Amino acid sequence: MSPRAPVPTPAAEDGISLSSRRYANYVLGIFFALTALNVMDRQVLSLLIEPIKREFQVSDAAMGLLSGTSFTLLHVLAALPVSRWADLRNRRNLITAGLLAWSALTAATGLARSYLQIFVARVGVGIGETVGSGPTQSLISDYFPPERRAAALSVLGSGGVVGSMLAFALGSLIAEAYGWRLTFLAFGLPGIALALLLWCTVREPVRGAVEGLVDSRQNESLGDCLRFLLGLPAFRHIALAGGLNAFANYTLLTWAQPFLMRSHDLSIAQAGLTLAFAMSASSMLGLWASGFAGDRLGRRDPRWYCLLPAVASTLSVPLVLAFLFSPTLEAAIAFLVPAAFVNTMWLGNFNAVIQGLAKPRMRAVASALNVAVNSGVGLGLGPVAVGLLSDHLEPSLGTDSLRYAMAFAILGALWASLHALLAARTLREDLAAKER
Repeated sequence: MSPRAPVPTPAAEDGISLSSRRYANYVLGIFFALTALNVMDRQVLSLLIEPIKREFQVSDAAMGLLSGTSFTLLHVLAALPVSRWADLRNRRNLITAGLLAWSALTAATGLARSYLQIFVARVGVGIGETVGSGPTQSLISDYFPPERRAAALSVLGSGGVVGSMLAFALGSLIAEAYGWRLTFLAFGLPGIALALLLWCTVREPVRGAVEGLVDSRQNESLGDCLRFLLGLPAFRHIALAGGLNAFANYTLLTWAQPFLMRSHDLSIAQAGLTLAFAMSASSMLGLWASGFAGDRLGRRDPRWYCLLPAVASTLSVPLVLAFLFSPTLEAAIAFLVPAAFVNTMWLGNFNAVIQGLAKPRMRAVASALNVAVNSGVGLGLGPVAVGLLSDHLEPSLGTDSLRYAMAFAILGALWASLHALLAARTLREDLAAKER
């Protein structure tokens, strides 16, 4: 089927026809690329911390605000109204507009002449990137039935791993050769081309059709959506578990490059390439393995969508601590590879649960609410908390201050495991609530 063809009506016997599966996989590929650009444009700042810090003479705390809080400041506030619009209107159009906006602002960041101008540009990027979570996950969930959804959302999430790898690898090389300003320009331009391809080839799917749900078009208010979702114990615990996992993960992603540069004397390019190759394949394999394993185990008992991430989050803590406190670079990387594998295993399974708990015209809001918690706790608090703690410890610990500050943040993964286990207790009952 040509990508421009209409989305076929799902077949009753297997949820979706063969031709529709091919088109669904094509759409997943487009949004895989969108997710990669989403994370590239978000992550690029973390690998440019050192040169920006030197140029504008600011502290670790200020860079923590720039890399985390500036992005989440309006990202969290805009996520719910943007996603509610997506639940009621054409998601494809909204996503295209958001992609164009954040790409243009990423490129414009390279023109900034002050710390404040970068801060304002990053706020704009955060608003634009709201379409990369709730509306995107909602649209993909209407292309894949529940028994294949965790795998599809894990593949979607692995686009973020590719984006992170490209940010570290290409971004570090561009920054070392041409400076941080041209790095932002190079990262912003590809999104414009992808937006055109998305607009021309992706069609809006019928809501709920792949799982046999009837879209009555009786649109609840945003308040009704929030009351329904927050009334589900499993939803609350999954959102909190995701936020705490994000707190640990964003800390590692944001500060790993400065850590390698300070503690192991690597250049910006050496640190970026080391992280790209040490983390990318391992993180992607972890996402894919957990998504397919979650779907396979979840057919027998949906609680596995929570139990599998709980185990993985617990395992991540000693592995990340070993990475931080290894005496040599070789030993540190040896622990970072398995840490990256388990660090991402919560993402696809949690997103599948969030989509499964929501009614068809609540899915973008459900995802946005979940992402708001993830971003608010993870990206909004994680990097700046580590920056503040590092500044506080620096007089007594010197360059080791960042090592100990990062060690504190990874403990959030243990707390996340507890909430995942609590979500599993009521998951089966809460999944049935949308039928009532």
